[in-house]
Amino acid sequence: MDVNLQNISVNLDNGTCLMEKGDLKFTYQRRYAVVGENGVGKTTLLNNIANWEELEGFPKHLRVLHVKQELNTENEETTVINAVLDADIERTQLIQREKQLTLKLEQNDNGEKEFTKDMKELKDVYDRLQLLGADTAQQRASAILTGLQFTDDMQNASIKSLSGGWRMRVALGAALLIEPDILMLDEPTNHLDLEAVVWLEAYLQQYPHTIILVSHDRGFLNEVCTDTIEFKDKKLTYYKGNYDTFVKLKTEQTKNAIREYDAYKSKRDHMMEFITKFRSNAKRATMVQSRVKTVEKMDVDAPIKVEKEKFWRFTIPSSEPLGRPIIAINDVTFDYSYHVKDENGIDTTIKKPSAEYLLQKVNFGVDNSSKIALLGANGQGKTTLLNLIMGHIRPIGGSVTVNSGLRIGHFTQHHSERFDLNLSAIENMLNLFNDKTQDDQIIRSFLGKFQIQGVDALKPMRLLSGGQKSRVSFAVLAYQKPHLLIIDEGSNHLSMDAVDALIQAIQQFKGGLLVVSHDQYFVNKLCNELWVIEDGKATRFDGTFDEYKSQSAKRTKKRVEDSVKKLGNMNN
Repeated sequence: MDVNLQNISVNLDNGTCLMEKGDLKFTYQRRYAVVGENGVGKTTLLNNIANWEELEGFPKHLRVLHVKQELNTENEETTVINAVLDADIERTQLIQREKQLTLKLEQNDNGEKEFTKDMKELKDVYDRLQLLGADTAQQRASAILTGLQFTDDMQNASIKSLSGGWRMRVALGAALLIEPDILMLDEPTNHLDLEAVVWLEAYLQQYPHTIILVSHDRGFLNEVCTDTIEFKDKKLTYYKGNYDTFVKLKTEQTKNAIREYDAYKSKRDHMMEFITKFRSNAKRATMVQSRVKTVEKMDVDAPIKVEKEKFWRFTIPSSEPLGRPIIAINDVTFDYSYHVKDENGIDTTIKKPSAEYLLQKVNFGVDNSSKIALLGANGQGKTTLLNLIMGHIRPIGGSVTVNSGLRIGHFTQHHSERFDLNLSAIENMLNLFNDKTQDDQIIRSFLGKFQIQGVDALKPMRLLSGGQKSRVSFAVLAYQKPHLLIIDEGSNHLSMDAVDALIQAIQQFKGGLLVVSHDQYFVNKLCNELWVIEDGKATRFDGTFDEYKSQSAKRTKKRVEDSVKKLGNMNN
């Protein structure tokens, strides 16, 4: 069940080499985090492992599954739970074969020899179905979907009713049900809320086979992974321990390597000083020659010069503080049913009980020093509340009062979508701020602080890397000199280095902060006030983030247990 391959190379379609003669080593039932800079080839590596038929020496009997995109279904009318069940192709084929053999045996038209052969095959089918846990598949599928925040109604709804993010959850649910021998997950938390992330952490910790993870969420990696693989300089380096352990080991290795090089350099410089000083002294020629040979030998065995990595950082300039509060939300009520169109395209209002509104008499305030995280399951109204604050939608009851001088810096997981990728970074910034009079040179100089320089500032943004697009987004955020930052799942799709840069910039920022995020590390680093949006209400949580996480895990566990119990009763 282990994988141990040597001299494996990974290339892009254009021939670019990402990994050269590296080793793939996965010990059964270990959980690996693959870390490295954006663009190093982590997803491509997973794609290559998924196409194991092309890897010489890969164990052919292992079931390998790479979850990287939404589940593909031939029938969009298929219910969510059936889509998950049908995704296990082997189970589906075995059930079909069982029906065929049972029917054939009932007819018994082909003689005793054929009957014996069919009975043996049927027994093999039953044995394999038992091994796959076919008799409990529906209960397990329901439990998995419940953990991923699918209600009973959603589980029985058609796939076509789901957005891309929820379809990604279906694909994840299908993979967890199949339980492949090697499960590969690429940024699995991007489409999950905190409650689903907490459940997934607990589920993966008990996963019976091998896991390979790519994620920017270091809190998730710390909870799940037993080993860390660094993908750097076209090779894989293996470390025991989770992400934090890996960072400590790397830091200590770097310090030791620097000390070793400094010691070598100091000794070499001392000898070269003697050689230079007495090179022309005939009396010391023998000593000089001896030291020359020593230096030559030292140079052959010289340690590699290692320097501490220089991490790029940026700042977000603050404006003068505004009067308190900068935002006041008083008895705000909102529901999307009041913002729909009828069959003729005419705005209409659908009446329903106020107790069913998405937000019900919410009271909330933000000032210049607020560092607030909004918590709660998807669909409870966190992003809706942010949109009310930013004036994108209006309440149907109560009031949202915003200081007239307030400037908001808004950063989301879809930060790159605000740009016209056919335009340059300079042109996009001029368009975003509607400032045609602004000197291009000023914008270019400002972008330079974010390492978007020279031709990179002038070429179409579609030619920039993902990391460079993020830096342009950071530049837009800083250029506004905001009083308040609103971050809505802003750490999604960012590299760990970019997340660190964003965290440090926000920590130094003097204004207010509102965060919606499932990234535990991100919230713990930035927020000192937690508000839970749930059942239409906004309630301050008097406790730490870890305490909220623990309570959330208990609630999710109970929901899963109740769902499985209900399904069992229905089947009985």
